[in-house]
Amino acid sequence: MKFKQKLMILGTILSATSFAGSIDYLSQQDAEYLAHPAMVGKIGVSGAYYNPAGLVWLEDGTYIQVNNQTHLKDYSMEYTNSKGKDYNFKSDKASPAVPSVQIVKKAGDTAYFFHAGAIAGGGSVAYGGGIATFPEIADSGFSALDGKFTHGSTIHGQSYYVAFQGGIARKFNETWSGAVGLRLVDAERKFKGEGNFEILGGVIKPKFDIDSERTAFGASGIFGLNYHPNNKFNLAMRYETETKLDFDNKESKLRKGFNESVPNIGLISGDILYNLIGKDPAIKQWMSEGSGRRNLPAVAALGASYKVAEKTTLLASGNYYFIKEAGDDLGNFDHYDNGYEVAVGVDYELNEKWTLMTGYQYTNTGANEKTYTDTDYVLDADMYSMGAKYKYNSQLDLMGTYSFVQYKTDKNLKDITYKKRVSAIGLAAIYKF
Repeated sequence: MKFKQKLMILGTILSATSFAGSIDYLSQQDAEYLAHPAMVGKIGVSGAYYNPAGLVWLEDGTYIQVNNQTHLKDYSMEYTNSKGKDYNFKSDKASPAVPSVQIVKKAGDTAYFFHAGAIAGGGSVAYGGGIATFPEIADSGFSALDGKFTHGSTIHGQSYYVAFQGGIARKFNETWSGAVGLRLVDAERKFKGEGNFEILGGVIKPKFDIDSERTAFGASGIFGLNYHPNNKFNLAMRYETETKLDFDNKESKLRKGFNESVPNIGLISGDILYNLIGKDPAIKQWMSEGSGRRNLPAVAALGASYKVAEKTTLLASGNYYFIKEAGDDLGNFDHYDNGYEVAVGVDYELNEKWTLMTGYQYTNTGANEKTYTDTDYVLDADMYSMGAKYKYNSQLDLMGTYSFVQYKTDKNLKDITYKKRVSAIGLAAIYKF
């Protein structure tokens, strides 16, 4: 089976939701992150993603960590038109299975690592009744034509970026180690659905009918450093280069739908309405003209762990996203600032079998009212997390985790209000050979 086919098969079972991270990126790459998101400075099998340079400080052996996350999510967008009518569009489609895996082989001063998961994307959504852009377009773009949005519309969206990454880590001396790796990303973004309108008092009923698929493939480099002076303190850094993703867009129904539903009567035609609706930033990237770059930005991460007592370890970390420097042909990143996350966490060894974990993270996405659209709204958030790890025996650890994310409610320049609420449950098994 070809490599890209394998990627796509994995992609069909991944439906990750963007509840942590910035501008497409997903920070929650395994179940342990849902217990305490301050993962960058921690030494463990999760380091195959978060701290690859720290893997050389594990005991010799081969480790496999298998994770699943279940995401329960409620998204909504609200709009009040010029006549005072309120519209509320909701999606509560869950993501029951979001798998990922880490594999580490540590021998002497060298460790090899592998990670597979959903590195970015907004997951799957289904908005019954359409999206808030529809009544807003009727209220503005179609207003001169006595435009009206009618019900019976449905919008489905999906966005996932499947990644495989691997590399090697090695000790430089008794305190320093480094890592280098390569990540391959297969990205797919879909937007499908219908919108029903009336103009000229219902004499003409334009049909918004879209089935858009955007795909891209890219690669990036991963570099890590780790400072481990003793068994109490650890400091780590990770840098990921920008991932170039030149999307190829396939869409053929939108223009056809307008031309078939709107008679050409000179001043009004399907092409005129197609060009008019295409000016909306929520729609234009999904049109047939929408091919172009939407790169994943470079990321710098820094973290530390410190064992303050025999049973207690404190964690802190941060991620910084270089959004303003990322390549973008379609204006998706216009008006963004660089984004960042800061997180803290605690590990408490209750006894030989049980370890309790908790943490908090603040996410500043770099977005603002000029950037939000119905198909791209990443909101600042507070994330509250907890979990427990159980040592079943000397070879097997089991983990259960939970996070709740409280998002900031915000509006775009067209007075569309965006809200999100997400909770997630993580399960993991870590086996050492």
